Amino acid sequence: MKLKFFFLLTACLVLFPACGKEVPRAQRSVVLMDTVITLQARGEQAGPAVDAGIERLEQLDRMLGEDAPESAVRQLNDSAGKDYVKLPDEVWHILEVSQKYSELTHGAWDATMGAAISLWGIGTEYAHVPPAKDLEAVKEKTGWRHLKLRPEDKSAMLEREGMRVHLGGIAKGYALDEMRKVFQQYGIRDGLIDLGASSLYALGKNDKGTAWSIGIRHPRKEKELLAKAELSDEMLSTSGDYERFFEQEGTRYHHILDPLTCRPAENGIVSVTVVVADGTEDAGMLSDLFSTAVFVMGTEKGKKFLETLPPSVSAEITTADGRILTVHGFEKRMREIARDFRAEER
Repeated sequence: MKLKFFFLLTACLVLFPACGKEVPRAQRSVVLMDTVITLQARGEQAGPAVDAGIERLEQLDRMLGEDAPESAVRQLNDSAGKDYVKLPDEVWHILEVSQKYSELTHGAWDATMGAAISLWGIGTEYAHVPPAKDLEAVKEKTGWRHLKLRPEDKSAMLEREGMRVHLGGIAKGYALDEMRKVFQQYGIRDGLIDLGASSLYALGKNDKGTAWSIGIRHPRKEKELLAKAELSDEMLSTSGDYERFFEQEGTRYHHILDPLTCRPAENGIVSVTVVVADGTEDAGMLSDLFSTAVFVMGTEKGKKFLETLPPSVSAEITTADGRILTVHGFEKRMREIARDFRAEER
């Protein structure tokens, strides 16, 4: 994540009648966390809730990005191979959860991929296929087992010089969890938190009194949808090979790197969407990191992993050959599936 200049794109506060009483509704959009974020809320404290949410997101952007001087992540990376760095509670918790699931996914999820991500430069004007010798060298600067956490003072250390933590696959999920807390504090039961379409939190009902209908992007047709998914009090995260990529000699090189090879994961998956029910601890973070980890695992291993999770976690895996593999009833929430894909649960 890069720290962006904080500015308001849109802001509105309107009133909707409900049972004879006008219910305030607020909506605002800002640029943060390298994307356009939109917060919607309906309730008596809708305006203050959205204001507080934006303020919290701005704090997180400064803390979790790598560019701001006060960034805790930057301080940790700058101290790689040297010493432990005491972390804010937020960063400590993210890394604690991250390490837990790095172990459970056998390294398919890894927050220490910063050096490899920088080497490829995907999503920047410097995107390129690194020489084999550079790929081999960068492997020495990655590896979740070389991130050490010290619980007694909530500090962490990257054991090897040149290592870098990169929270791009979990930070937005944590932000969803924080937005949930903010909206709860203001009594908001209906709303939508959209962190760039790939990470969302749908609270309660929409203005029509029904579940929120969320579009899942078609992996190969930019202006079309793979399907629509109905959500209510649930977090959603999608990882796809279309989000950031470049093509060279007919090959697509996307930004989701396999920690084992430090190359873009190649296993026939084009996107993964994970939904986690509200009330699940760290629901936002889990939806975010699970979608990335499953993408890296591949179709069979990824599906088997998802099946070990509780029913509060449902998901779909979209494959290059036109299949949509679903877990824990995800197919029941899908509507208007694209004609070039077919859903199946097996």
